[in-house]
Formats: sequence, structure tokens, C-alpha cells
Amino acid sequence: MAFTLTLNGEYLRPEIVCDQCGAAVAAGGFHLSRLDYDHSLSPDQPAHQVCGEACYEAFADARPLDEEWFAIPLDAYLANLINALDIDPEAVLARERALTVTEHTRDEAPE
Repeated sequence: MAFTLTLNGEYLRPEIVCDQCGAAVAAGGFHLSRLDYDHSLSPDQPAHQVCGEACYEAFADARPLDEEWFAIPLDAYLANLINALDIDPEAVLARERALTVTEHTRDEAPE
């Protein structure tokens, strides 16, 4: 799973990189997990992210025939993860905005 941070001016911008082609993954991408023979999710298997249908097909075609993969749209995966972790996105963003204001105020204060 290629979650990265890119410096964008003075801010770090999170990105997800496609494990198949290396392009940025947007909301139309997929989160992939391997299913075990009994159709349970494999907790010890790495998850993969792909940027779209074509990369999903290429990824699946490159795997052994006896492997089954579960795909969920990335936006649905992330929304469910946020709910499962009980994260309040508005509270997180408000906290980040407050930290940014504090940093700017400190940087502009005379020494």
C-alpha cells in the first residue's frame, strides 16, 4: 500500500500511489485484499491500491489463478475506515487549521 506525502509549498499533501502503474489513485480507484480459500480476508496479506479498472484487471491477471482478490472502491473503503476508527473529519480539519494558524503566528513573531 503506497500512501505517500508530497511537499506542496509549505504543506504536506497525502497521496495514494497505484501499486500497478505508479499513478496517483483518486476516488475511482480500488482497495484490494486477497481472500483465503475459505473466502475469509487474509489479515497477514498486504493490501494493494489500484487507480482504476484497467489496473485492477492487470493486477488480477498477474496473480496465480488460485488466488482470489476482493476489490472495494477506495472512497468506500476510506469512508468505512473513518467510521470504524470513529474519526470526526470536521474535528480533525479544525485541529489542523488551528495548528497551521499557530505555526504561522509563531513564524511571524519577532525574536
